[in-house]
Amino acid sequence: MQLMLVYSTSINLWVLEVFTATWCFVMGSVIGSFLNVVIYRMPIGLNISKPKSRCPVCETPIQTRDNLPILGWILLRGKCRYCQSSISIRYPIVEAIVGCFFLLLYLALVYSGGHFLPYRIPNRFWGVYQIMEGQTWDLIALDLYYSYLFIVVLAAAYIQFDRQIIPRRLLIWCLLLGITVGLILPELHPVPALISAETDSAAFSGDSRLIESRHHGSLHWGLEGRSLVTLCWGLFYGGIVGILFSWPALFQTEKPRSLFQPGTTYLLILIGLYLGWQQVISVCFLSALCLACYVMAVRKRNPKSLQLPASAFLAPVLTLQLLLGKYLTILPGDLGYPFYLLLTGGQIIAIPLLVGVAQYIVRNREIQRNIQDQIPFDETSTITS
Repeated sequence: MQLMLVYSTSINLWVLEVFTATWCFVMGSVIGSFLNVVIYRMPIGLNISKPKSRCPVCETPIQTRDNLPILGWILLRGKCRYCQSSISIRYPIVEAIVGCFFLLLYLALVYSGGHFLPYRIPNRFWGVYQIMEGQTWDLIALDLYYSYLFIVVLAAAYIQFDRQIIPRRLLIWCLLLGITVGLILPELHPVPALISAETDSAAFSGDSRLIESRHHGSLHWGLEGRSLVTLCWGLFYGGIVGILFSWPALFQTEKPRSLFQPGTTYLLILIGLYLGWQQVISVCFLSALCLACYVMAVRKRNPKSLQLPASAFLAPVLTLQLLLGKYLTILPGDLGYPFYLLLTGGQIIAIPLLVGVAQYIVRNREIQRNIQDQIPFDETSTITS
């Protein structure tokens, strides 16, 4: 009898875990569907709620059954039900990306009990059981907090990919929410701005008082000086690395056609606000490294390959940081304070250098293309033969 009870309980927990994970993916895909509307309408000044979604060719309103995330596009085989015009595959891709992100972030933050968060002592248990016991309210709040930052950065990357300017209201709303909620909920900043090597090592060596102070299962409302300091440091360093990452855009006098577009600095300011100065440095450095490697890899291919915006590299690196922040964030206790400062400073110095390499390659490619465009066709064929 007792064995049957344990078996029944395990089955119920398994069903609940599957349902919760599925719900996270479905909700993410629904938000991704709305994000498609934001990406298309907001840069051109249209209302994002009215009118109802419609075919851009025949302007027929899309029925609810055809507007299901991912599934609607598959059932319609990528074509409008009425005029048979093609529907871009980008719509289900965005929905799938956001749905997968919501699912993975739930698994990495809430389901794991915070095992992948930097600096925070993780919960003892995994799974949906700890949610039922009320031990993950801080992780659920972090999940929502990080999810909002991700969808804003993803929307901005797609808007810049379309050669549009990131709307100010998209950035302002994200900034206001990050400051307001970040101030009144201290648990949203598990990595404080000021960490000493002694405190960090003591926390992970078994000091019960530090573990108790940093192991939260509930939310505490109220203004704290530590939260204010963390937000200010995040904004400050976000602005610094943002300028270092997008410095080529500061010297462009014409409308950009390549990697560097205005507005990328603001995205890194938001990342610093939400994640703190330690993590924004990691995100910016890894993004600059990926950018330089990508440009060097595609420099001899189709020129369109060099037209990705730099923010397109922020979104995937930010995703990795949110999912695996424990392994991508360097803290004083890991290396010792002197070497920690040296490595952090090296990352900051490397950011403009890596971006400069990418800018140099892109600029040379544009010059070569302009020279070839000015040479008559017969001369070009002679040169290339």
